[in-house]
Amino acid sequence: MFRAKLSIAIAVLLIIVLALATTLYWGMQRAEHHFQRSQLAHAAAQAYVDLSHEAYRHFKELMDVLVLNQDITAINNHTQSTQRQLFATIEQVRNTVLAEIEHIESTASIADDDDNERNELLQLDEVELLLEQATWMLGQVRILRDTGAEQSAREMLTVVLEETIDKQFKSMIDTAIAEELYEAEQATEHAERLMKESRQAAIIMAGLATLFALVMGGLLWRNLSTPLQLLVTGVREVAKGDLAHHITLPGRNEFTYLAKNFNQMTEQLSQQRNQLLDAQADLERRVDARTHELQQANDKLHRLDEARRRFFADISHELRTPLTAIRGEAEVTLRGSAKSSGEYQTALQRITDLSAQLAKLVEDLLFLARTETASIRFDMRNLTLNTLVTSICGDANALAQTRQMSLILEIPETPITVRGDALRLRQLLLILIDNACLYSQKKGSSVTIALSEHSGFARLTVADQGIGIAKDDLESVFERFFRGADARRTVPSGTGLGLCLARSIVDTHQGTITLSSHYQQGTTVTVVLPTTLQTAS
Repeated sequence: MFRAKLSIAIAVLLIIVLALATTLYWGMQRAEHHFQRSQLAHAAAQAYVDLSHEAYRHFKELMDVLVLNQDITAINNHTQSTQRQLFATIEQVRNTVLAEIEHIESTASIADDDDNERNELLQLDEVELLLEQATWMLGQVRILRDTGAEQSAREMLTVVLEETIDKQFKSMIDTAIAEELYEAEQATEHAERLMKESRQAAIIMAGLATLFALVMGGLLWRNLSTPLQLLVTGVREVAKGDLAHHITLPGRNEFTYLAKNFNQMTEQLSQQRNQLLDAQADLERRVDARTHELQQANDKLHRLDEARRRFFADISHELRTPLTAIRGEAEVTLRGSAKSSGEYQTALQRITDLSAQLAKLVEDLLFLARTETASIRFDMRNLTLNTLVTSICGDANALAQTRQMSLILEIPETPITVRGDALRLRQLLLILIDNACLYSQKKGSSVTIALSEHSGFARLTVADQGIGIAKDDLESVFERFFRGADARRTVPSGTGLGLCLARSIVDTHQGTITLSSHYQQGTTVTVVLPTTLQTAS
């Protein structure tokens, strides 16, 4: 009901505003039309005045020529300029009248006005014809005088001056000027009357709109203030937490319906709040107790499981490589016919070295298991990388032979010196060679180990002809425990710790390790270490 009243009030105000705007717009348009019509009429009257002046000026020139008794050549010379100006003024008058006609037609004015303006064009044609006739008659006067007919010349001159110019022409010009001034006056009166009527209409409509707005505003405010105040009070009470607050409104309208729904909402909220508070209190007690127990148990299990996984993963991977090398060295030594004591001593020496490496690895893994950290102790010294790589490749050659593979060593003659832990660098290279051999399943394939120096950095590469690494796995191969699908299928027993340990060793030596691979074609691992010259600078 309140909505209907508000809609009616808005509609009525809108109608009044539109009516006022339409009235003002129409009045202004009509007033502007009349003002323009007045200006055009004044311009036409002035044009007729200019035409009168130019006509008398032209006839004066002709009379001066006749009085001075000059020949026809002199007449033409004296009157040519004034004649041109006269007809130019006639054309100006015609253009002004045409402008009036165009203005009347463009504004859909009264048809009689249009007819009057077109009659002015006909009158102007008569004026032009009269001026041409007067000019011709003055020329005839000159001819009569030249032929000796003085009496006829004087009579014709009298007719031209008194009848044609003083009566007919002057009468036409005065009538035209009077008509234009009358039109201007009428147009100005119409415009002023329209402006006055528009102001009166605007005042009346504005008064009606103001009165209606005041009356409707008072009625609507009386019906609106009390319900709104009760609703605002109810919302504030509910916001404070008083869900038992109810709103009572008389009548049957939108606010009554809103108050009823508001009361139902507060009742439901009160019931739900009580239920939630009871459930929340009970749940918090249970959750606190169970959370404390589970947190303690989970922390303990997490520590145990992490320590176990790291310990066994590191042991299973790190011990396999030296053990395989020792076994391979022993098998190569025992294979075939009996060997000399020197060969046995060489083999035993290599086995001893590998055993020492194995003991060092076991010590490091046990240290990692106790501290639950990846830090490893390093014994940093200046060492020649050429000798170290050659020695490691000699140890790893037995590992390659057991897999029917060959190692290709490319070592420069110029010594390359770096600062590092020989045991850890040996471990690094053995990891890379072991991976290259493991994932090169094709018999007769080779692993190329190349060493070079560029701009103060040692560059060591290990390239194989194995299964390669899928493009999606390249970014993850250095992560702990990560193994691609092809790697798990080829070597099921791997743990995914080798490259992670290799990167840790390289990082400790302030170097970089990168990997490039072509799927099913091979993988190249590149290790870059700073030389002693680079470290010193």
